[in-house]
Amino acid sequence: MRSREQEIRRITLIGAIINLLLTIFKIIAGTLGRSAAMVADGIHSLSDMLSDIIVIFFTNISSKERDKKHSFGHGKFETLATLIVCVILVSVGARLMANGVTNIIGVFEGKSIPVPGTIALWAAIISIISKEIMYHATIHTAKKVNSPVVIANAWHHRSDAFSSIGALVGISGAMVLGDKWTILDPIASCGISIAI
Repeated sequence: MRSREQEIRRITLIGAIINLLLTIFKIIAGTLGRSAAMVADGIHSLSDMLSDIIVIFFTNISSKERDKKHSFGHGKFETLATLIVCVILVSVGARLMANGVTNIIGVFEGKSIPVPGTIALWAAIISIISKEIMYHATIHTAKKVNSPVVIANAWHHRSDAFSSIGALVGISGAMVLGDKWTILDPIASCGISIAI
């Protein structure tokens, strides 16, 4: 049991560190690069980091031995952690959709959206590569230790990669097609929410 807990903690800590770095980088890149999609993607990475913390916390509890109050052990806490990670994903997705729709409505009301900068484009590319690597590493560990919460966390990594693909499409489309197509950035933000 200790070995299983250590494997889960190791892969989750690696993911948490990568998510922290990506959160900072993507929010800065989105702000400097004037990209709502990249800022939304950075917030998604922040939710990934929060889910990593939840996984570590609940894995510590679920790996405890049976006691008088828990005659079957503490394994169900891992199921609870899986549910919490899923609730975080749904709430982050809903929030991003609301922001994206607000920006799209703003465009139709005459508000202009600036063309995203190159730094936002590079942030999306870096995010796609790093999150897909984290997905494969995490799913490998999840299958090895047979952990549903680590599987959920792996899919959280992959959903971040998908959201970064949406950001990449929106940012590059807005950059290549010019001022009239900057609406692609908030559309990408809505796409990110659906991916989440």
